[in-house]
Amino acid sequence: MLWQPFDAGYADYRRTILQTLLIYWKDPTWQHGALAPLVAGWLVWRQRGVLNEMTVKGSIWGLVLLIGSGLFYYAGYKANSFYLGAASVQIFLAGAVIWILGWKQAKLLTFPWLILLFSWPLLFLEETIAFHLRLVMVKATSAVLNGVGVATFNDGTALLSAASNGKGAGDLFRLDIDAPCSGMRSLFALMMVSALFAYFRQKSLGSRLFLFFCSIPIAVVANLVRLLVLVFATMLFGQEFAVGDQEREVSTFHFLSGVVVFVVALVILQGVSNMMDWLQKKRGKE
Repeated sequence: MLWQPFDAGYADYRRTILQTLLIYWKDPTWQHGALAPLVAGWLVWRQRGVLNEMTVKGSIWGLVLLIGSGLFYYAGYKANSFYLGAASVQIFLAGAVIWILGWKQAKLLTFPWLILLFSWPLLFLEETIAFHLRLVMVKATSAVLNGVGVATFNDGTALLSAASNGKGAGDLFRLDIDAPCSGMRSLFALMMVSALFAYFRQKSLGSRLFLFFCSIPIAVVANLVRLLVLVFATMLFGQEFAVGDQEREVSTFHFLSGVVVFVVALVILQGVSNMMDWLQKKRGKE
């Protein structure tokens, strides 16, 4: 991973897996991936006391996984596939823990191992999901604005104010919902945050999984709030202040509005978690 040239991507020379990761981590959509190894390491460190007290009893099945990871690595090298290389690293880590320490330690470290999955950029999801997510955001934002009396129509993936009171279409606001505004950036980062949130706030596996998967609709709702903030700010203070030039450089307000996504999402996550706690207590009393 550190020194062996692995995949070339669209370049004319092979890069190591680490070099490829560092390139992808510069993309704002995948910047949270750089934190995943640090978070996973911290989670392992928290369990150091329990790990020290556990009996070491390695399993030969870990060696089987190590061999499998080597096959994945070789297949990825020959196929020039970064994703097979990522899979090989994940399988290698699991195999090493099982072979050297044992199944009990591996079970204890399952969550940190899963957090490491957020390290790997899944670029193919941008191509398959981003455009559809943009359309969802355009339709949802347009519906809300029309519902509160702000006449709006959409032109492709752009939101425009409707012509009224002597003003032409788009005079009040025009917001192009491009890939960054689709919610893709917040979706994957929020999924990692919600995984940690669910792990510490809920006890059962089912409750944790439910709260984790809630992050997907929550990310959509939070991004909807952000788009509404941008639209109303444009109506009050103008396009230059609220949005800036989306093709060249967005405004400071536009940049800071991204914080709204996480604030709203965390508030909703906390609310859902509290509701789950209340329902569990109510069931317990019954």
